[in-house]
Amino acid sequence: MNENEYELRGFYKPHFFSIVLNGSFDIEFDKLSREDLGTFVHEYTHYLQNITTIFGLKNSLLFFRYLFEVKKYINDSKELTVPFKEIPFSVGLSKGKAIFGRYYGTKKSFSPEYDRIKFYTKEITDNDSTYKMVHFDLVKEEKIIETIELGNLCVKEGMARLCQLIYDDQVEHPTFPYKSVELLCEILNPELLKDKRKLIALCILALNSQNCAMTLYELLIEVRTEPKLNGLEIYQKYIVERWVVHKQKRITINEFLLSTIDKFKGILSHSIYAKLHHFEKMFENIINSIKTNTSPLLELLYSEIDNHEKLKNLISFYGIPHIRTKNGYEYYPLGSKEGNEDNPALEYLDLLGQSIVLERVLNFNKDTICSHFVQCQKAKEDITDEHCFGTQWLRENPCAFKAVSDNWKLNEKINSG
Repeated sequence: MNENEYELRGFYKPHFFSIVLNGSFDIEFDKLSREDLGTFVHEYTHYLQNITTIFGLKNSLLFFRYLFEVKKYINDSKELTVPFKEIPFSVGLSKGKAIFGRYYGTKKSFSPEYDRIKFYTKEITDNDSTYKMVHFDLVKEEKIIETIELGNLCVKEGMARLCQLIYDDQVEHPTFPYKSVELLCEILNPELLKDKRKLIALCILALNSQNCAMTLYELLIEVRTEPKLNGLEIYQKYIVERWVVHKQKRITINEFLLSTIDKFKGILSHSIYAKLHHFEKMFENIINSIKTNTSPLLELLYSEIDNHEKLKNLISFYGIPHIRTKNGYEYYPLGSKEGNEDNPALEYLDLLGQSIVLERVLNFNKDTICSHFVQCQKAKEDITDEHCFGTQWLRENPCAFKAVSDNWKLNEKINSG
């Protein structure tokens, strides 16, 4: 279940609150190039989607259930071989993954040449469940050359692209999935393209559903009747008027968001050893914004302050994830516990350790070297040794990998041959 977001110059690891960048990063944003700042904003948008929308929170809930079953497999095993063989996951987890996969849409990232788009919705039946998906038939010389199924991926990437364009209006993305939202808007409600902040608002609302692209389709049609509303007003209207069906009951988006955050806090606190000091403030702010039916992101987008200040205000409200670059730079959110404010937040150190252990034992990176090797090598004190290249669980020097590995007792169970 390796669900790193595919990006052009980096990616966001949604379940570990971590951004990996190919370019540079500096918390003083005016020191960054236009391209690097835009890339960061794109990935930061994925972070916001992760912690503030039903789609992002439910996706992470599913992952931490997956992580629990991986840990159970380790705990129940007397001997292990790396990479791990097939893990017998539960029926419930498999069903949950299947449902997310159902609404994901076409994964292919490309820019095909076509003359026009034939647009339609299609009813699909899967295991006695019937649902609709939005489709694009790409037509060239009167022949259909490709069919694109619009799903959660295109809404997620479309919103991130729209936010990135505010900071880097020269960025070039593949047409699909990145420009799908704009193409759908051009078909259904082209007036909205005059103020793309409205489209960002609709993406936020759509990501608070199970079938995001279909919800976006419905919203693009619904808002035709109220062209004078700005993006923030659109959000504030529909966040209380729209609802989801949960356990055969209708519930408002806001109510469901609050209950989902509560579940997420619970499963996160049981998935890491550290206390949620840093995350508590973040969740408190998010809950307050939900209860007041507002979106700090949209409020800032419609404010008159400088774009760099908008970004700093967002980070002040929502926090910032762990960030590392391919050249070895690393940035940690600071701790929020009294006496620990100037040190890295312990929750992030814990999550980092679990991330790099999973990457190694489940063969996510197809490489035996620890994915954090460059950062450790460039730290104030080089803590790397020969075990970093394949047998990390045998390390004796303290590191993020060893802390988690020892807790999971991998050094006692892995057969190193």
